[in-house]
Amino acid sequence: MKRILFVMLVAIAALQSWGQIKLTPQQQIQILDKIEKSSSAMTSMQCDFTQTKRMKLLKKEMASKGVMYFKKDNKLRWQYTTPYDYIFILNGSKVRIKSAKSTKNIDVQKNKMFRQITDIILNSITGGGLKKTSDFQVEMYKTDKAYFAKLYPKKKELKQIYQTIEIHFNPTLTMVDSVIMMEKTGDSTVVRLTGVKLNVPINEKMFSTD
Repeated sequence: MKRILFVMLVAIAALQSWGQIKLTPQQQIQILDKIEKSSSAMTSMQCDFTQTKRMKLLKKEMASKGVMYFKKDNKLRWQYTTPYDYIFILNGSKVRIKSAKSTKNIDVQKNKMFRQITDIILNSITGGGLKKTSDFQVEMYKTDKAYFAKLYPKKKELKQIYQTIEIHFNPTLTMVDSVIMMEKTGDSTVVRLTGVKLNVPINEKMFSTD
């Protein structure tokens, strides 16, 4: 019985890794160069998103939806619309978090952990900065349809939160289409971007932290 179980586990692991090819160091540099080039050419981005969080201990899945606006030079509006209203705004070093009950302003430069988290968010959305990140070890993989980066945290603070982060790119490497965050607790969060519009005008008021 134990042998049968072992064979089944090996077979499952093989199926999960099938279709994923780890890039060589030289191939990884080439792909990251393309991603960096696309990210540098992106001046703005807006899209819809769906977020699914699975909680291991509670055996529960929570789904939410919203809209996202990004503008070059660290401007981001991440707004949940379903099942609740919640807004996260990043403008340079300033952050505003607004819910139905409260509004909070944060200076990212004075909070090391928050600064790391905002860097992760921006890199996850644009794909930029993966070549130079000191926070993660980056491994690139190729699937039948596209590429994805698997990030392993290096720093103690991030290791306490994340096990891995996967950033999946569309086939043309021009933008991110999904992000998978695996936490140390066993919880996971999957974010998928849809209806993406690149380099479109976005009102500066969308990023106001006043």
